[in-house]
This record gives sequence, structure tokens and C-alpha cells, in this order.
Amino acid sequence: MSSPLRYVPAWLKLVLCGAAIVIAVMSPLPYVPLFVAAVMIGAAFVLARVSLHLYASLLMIPVMFAGTGALVILLITGGGEVLLDVAVIGPMHLAVTTESVSLAVLVLSRTFAGMCSLYFLALTTPMTSLFAVLQRLRFPQEFVDLAMLIYRYIFVFVGEAISIHNAQVMRGGYYSLRSWISSFAMLASMLFIRTWDRGESIFLSMDSRCYDGCMVLPEEESRATLRAVVSVVVFLSAAVVLLFVEWRLL
Repeated sequence: MSSPLRYVPAWLKLVLCGAAIVIAVMSPLPYVPLFVAAVMIGAAFVLARVSLHLYASLLMIPVMFAGTGALVILLITGGGEVLLDVAVIGPMHLAVTTESVSLAVLVLSRTFAGMCSLYFLALTTPMTSLFAVLQRLRFPQEFVDLAMLIYRYIFVFVGEAISIHNAQVMRGGYYSLRSWISSFAMLASMLFIRTWDRGESIFLSMDSRCYDGCMVLPEEESRATLRAVVSVVVFLSAAVVLLFVEWRLL
């Protein structure tokens, strides 16, 4: 990971993103979530120097899901003044009201703020540092080891799937619907066998290195600077103040 924020302590970034998500979810209006999202996006571009193309491609999928959910809320939530009424089938109507618009915008803004916070953490923090934080928080060692293995197997699974799929494509395995179904079934079966074999190989290599049920993680050498701590405190304090202002406006 080449992010300039790589050496900022993981626990500080975890506190920042976790508190930002909680504040955004507690907000009764969309202003605080949008504020959180704007700060996280700005920090990702300015401080972490994340590529705009990479960030947009990562954010596209969750935004599409959130937009679909917001659209459903927009059409099925009642209450308030009717802004748009569309007849669908016979007596069935879909109405857009002021309450549905407010709720849809709130849900979309909360989701956007949460995803921006998670992406800031993911794009600036190695997973080993997060696992080390979990160990220092006295999480069960079995939980930490299992999380590390699951994280490792995600890439093993994806890598095997890509290699098998590329081999099938080069052999014309997806030129028709019938061949597509057959190739996909073969991919699923071979993927299970290949990942099982890779798992056995990983456990054999761990045993050969005297694995005793506890994975050793490297210790973080960086310390939180005064500037980083003050920046986090100022941002969270501003978000909390805006949250109280929203509650007073209701």
C-alpha cells in the first residue's frame, strides 16, 4: 500500500471512521451525512491521494444498490403532501410524497457517508494493521485468525475463478446459452476442488512452519502525531455539533 496515510496508526483511523459512521446513522436529516461524506472524499483525494477513477469505480456499485433502495422507499412510503401520483394497474397507484422524498434522501445520504468512511479506512490501512488492532483490543485469537484466513481465501477464490474462466473463454466455452450453462457448472465444481486443494496446501505450509494456533502479526512502529489527533477531534466535534443542531431543528 502506497498511501501517504499508511503510517498513521490504524486505531486512530478506525476510531475516525467508526465514529463518523455512527454520527451519520444517528442524523435525522441528510446534512450531517453529506458533511461526513464530503470530508471523507476530500481526505481520500487530498491526503491519501487516491485516484479518482479508482474511487469512482469502487463507489459505483454501493451507490447503485443504495439508489435502488431509495427508489423503492420513494414509491412505497406514505405520509405528507402528494407530489406525484401515477396509476399503475387499475386502482393501484404509486405516489411520491414529501415524507417519502425526505426518507429516501436521508437513507441515500447515510449510505453514502458510511461507504465513503469505509473506503477511506480500506484505502489507507493495511488489513494486517486492522488485525493487530483487534488483537490489542483483546478479541479472541480464534476470531482474529479466522478473519485473517477468510481475508486470504477471498483472493485465492477470486484468483482461481479468474484463471478457470479465462481458460474457458479461450476455448469458446461461452459462445451459446447451452455452453454457457455447462461452462459455468464446470467452473463452480472445479472452483470448489481447486480452492479445497489450495486450502490444504496452505495448512500444510503453516504446519511446516510450526504453526501453534496463533498467527503472529507485525507490530506497528508509527505513533499518532498531535496534528493527526487534533484533526480527528476537530472533525468529530464539528460533526457532533451539526448533529445537535439538526436535532434542535426538528
